[in-house]
Amino acid sequence: MFFLPILALYFQATLFTAQNVAIIFSAEAIAIAIFEVPTGAVADLFGRKNTMLISYILRVLVLVLLLMGGSMVVFLAYAILNAFAHALNSGADTALMYDTLKEEGQEKIYKKVSGIYMAIWPFGAAISAIIGGYMAAVSLRTPIFYTIFPYALASVLICFIVEPKHERKIGGTLKSHMFETARDVIKNKQLLIILLGGVVAWSFGESLHFLSQLFFQYKEIPIVLFGYITAASFALSSLGFYFSHNISEWIGNKKTVIISVALSGLFIILATLTSGYVMLIIFVLSSFFFGLRSPVLGHLWNEEIGSSKRATANSINSLVSQAGSAVALLLLGYWIDIFTASTAFLLGGLIMLFIPSMFFVFLKKN
Repeated sequence: MFFLPILALYFQATLFTAQNVAIIFSAEAIAIAIFEVPTGAVADLFGRKNTMLISYILRVLVLVLLLMGGSMVVFLAYAILNAFAHALNSGADTALMYDTLKEEGQEKIYKKVSGIYMAIWPFGAAISAIIGGYMAAVSLRTPIFYTIFPYALASVLICFIVEPKHERKIGGTLKSHMFETARDVIKNKQLLIILLGGVVAWSFGESLHFLSQLFFQYKEIPIVLFGYITAASFALSSLGFYFSHNISEWIGNKKTVIISVALSGLFIILATLTSGYVMLIIFVLSSFFFGLRSPVLGHLWNEEIGSSKRATANSINSLVSQAGSAVALLLLGYWIDIFTASTAFLLGGLIMLFIPSMFFVFLKKN
């Protein structure tokens, strides 16, 4: 995704204010929340591979729409369709991976395998971010155009996935499947704790990431460095994903989650109080802790869910997180416009430092 380092700036070039940019990101998060659970149920009932394939084909078409741009209406259409494509894939891929391991009797190493899986995306994103930064020097549309090609290739590669066997409910409807899965989640204390703590950690962490270009602009960082900054952030998160299993096995799942969330917030706070290269180093380091906690939370979540409801349950988790992101994005966009980007990020960092840990301290030790 070559356009990641400049997406907020691409929107701002047409929409002018930070709050308008936040509205686009927020609309996408709300749409994802709406689509998440129905698409998860579709994946459970009709196959994960099929929904993933549709997702990637739609992404190619959506990128063409983003390339057209030019108005709030077009960008909102992009956000909604991109949200649908994202929702189709978000519960299906992790469910497919967990059930592949389960079929081989290896589900206990899901945390390790998912850490490697999660590390691959930011590793590729780090490379593309550097390239995208140079592309953006030509024009802000150039990185978007060239992103179409890797997504087209991914659509072909998905055809070669072999879907593992998984339990399927016979005679169930989408509606009944969604409500039964939601009821199971609500009745499970461990899952509720992960939801409540995760929604704050995810929503503010992701929102700060989406709007980081406005923060760098406020700190007077040259745009040519945006690609390197984004690449470094992805590289650090990739390392966090990769080492998540080893670190959590050493100090425990619960401690890993609490420490990683608290340090993410702390490093964001420190970045707002510094400037120049010191600020950049501190800000980028926060990405490592995002990567560190994600496989652990995914492991704790999936071991509480049955195979027949796994994709739907993962979609419920994503739904809550995306709904939180919609609120956090609007809030941060508003704070940037009435205060400064630095003040908005300081407030976001303080929320991440304290609130999620208030829930995660109640996680059970597996």
